[in-house]
Amino acid sequence: MTSDSTGRGQRGSFDEETLQRVCRREPAAMNRFFDEFFGRVHSYVSRLLRDETLADDLTQESFLRMHAALDRLDPARDPTPWVFTVVTNTVRDYWRSKAHKAAGRQVSLDEAWELPSENPHDRADENLERKETIAAVHEAMKLLAPADREILLMKSFQTLTTAEIVDVLGISADAVRQRHSRAVRRLGRILHDHMGPDRVST
Repeated sequence: MTSDSTGRGQRGSFDEETLQRVCRREPAAMNRFFDEFFGRVHSYVSRLLRDETLADDLTQESFLRMHAALDRLDPARDPTPWVFTVVTNTVRDYWRSKAHKAAGRQVSLDEAWELPSENPHDRADENLERKETIAAVHEAMKLLAPADREILLMKSFQTLTTAEIVDVLGISADAVRQRHSRAVRRLGRILHDHMGPDRVST
């Protein structure tokens, strides 16, 4: 199936008829829809918040918001950007909330890239270097601005396409590429300061 630049015709694993049933809130179709996205949504929220209990709560809140807004889901398009728009807005609402500020939480994506800390086939010194690299990446992610962390997570962990990120963030494709490029450069500069130029590839 071909599609135009708007993403029409691209629906992932859902055909248009199934998505129409989702929009009508038919139980079987809705269960399939939520099952399809639950793991990705929970993983995304968990890495944004670094708090499993809170991630459970906001994942549930995200799906409740999706259920309430199903009349705005376009069955002719891939639902992925719509889903992540709802989820991202739910997390942003929490960050702006009094509960978040009272808890003194920081937005943390320090495990956006979950690399194994040890490889049984590597020498001890190689495993130590791997651990130091992972620790440096974690610390560098903490120092990035929330917008930088957000786009790095979407692009590098969730592997959303540029077109999907355009829909989620409501910005142009050029803005997505520029924001991602800036975020990568900023992360690189922080890693350079933490690890030194010999340990950071550009």
